[in-house]
Amino acid sequence: MKKNMTIKDVAEKCGVSTQTISRVINESTNVRESTRQFVKKKIEELGYKPNLYAKNLSNRKTKNILVSIRRNKGHTATIWTNILVSEIFAYNKDKNVSLFMEQYYDDEDLKNSLLNTSNTFIDGAIIFYEKKNDKRIQILRKEKIPFIVLGKSYSEENVYVSNDDYNSVFKATEYLFGKNIENIVFITANPTPMNIERKNGIIEAYQKNNKSLKTLKIMEKMNNQKEIYKLVKELERKNLLPEAFFVSGDEKAIAVLKALNDLKINIPDEISVLGLDNIPISEFFSPGLTTLALNYKKISERVYEKLINMMNGKKEYSEEIPGEIVERESVRK
Repeated sequence: MKKNMTIKDVAEKCGVSTQTISRVINESTNVRESTRQFVKKKIEELGYKPNLYAKNLSNRKTKNILVSIRRNKGHTATIWTNILVSEIFAYNKDKNVSLFMEQYYDDEDLKNSLLNTSNTFIDGAIIFYEKKNDKRIQILRKEKIPFIVLGKSYSEENVYVSNDDYNSVFKATEYLFGKNIENIVFITANPTPMNIERKNGIIEAYQKNNKSLKTLKIMEKMNNQKEIYKLVKELERKNLLPEAFFVSGDEKAIAVLKALNDLKINIPDEISVLGLDNIPISEFFSPGLTTLALNYKKISERVYEKLINMMNGKKEYSEEIPGEIVERESVRK
């Protein structure tokens, strides 16, 4: 037997979670008999001697939830992310639930992550900014730790809570049509599941309202304000400015507003600007930004509630929360 064998090693050998190993050690009734006998036999074969931590693991009253946020190097945290995290922490009123937040930039960082170093310490996780083949999810699945994705997931197997991006953008586009605006530049970022849904929403709105797609220009992979500012200037130089900019992200809409203001173009009389988020500072933009508001509070609450249910062994399903237009001064009347 390896001198440094841990409860995690035993769990890997058995193909079960560390919590299950601890339940077997503590003679808990919350384990199938076939699993109990298999684990006991394996423990005997391995010569494993459980320590106090392993014995106490399944009896721990406090549940620990990790809020895991993936960042891009060189990019600052978005305001909406900070709002969602704050709402999740504020919603937790349970003295027996502790929340921890961790940020990482690349897979190398995960080597020292709580996900890798303290698997037995974490009872559930909230995943921000999932990517394809996300290693965080691979670790959580391997350890059989319940998790939920905030934002539309790449996989239908994952439970997620997100804005209803397709229908929200569809209705926001119809809102612009109602203002006799059809020539639109839609600005979005990389083709994540969320952004794909938003793109599909605006395209479908054109098609179902019998509008020509020739009047729609979709600008993808616009990931920062400098790129967007340059785009507006370039469109003006080529005499290709639209009737409206629909910007996926209020923080990015700032760049459009600044570029138009620098060009001495009147907003909204000459060109309208519609945002998406409704971050708190949107009303203080110049002019105040009309935007598609996300329901931060409900999204955060449902993420928390669903994860707690999953941690308690209940079946949960993905949910999409509708947004609504908040009218200010950046879209013509």
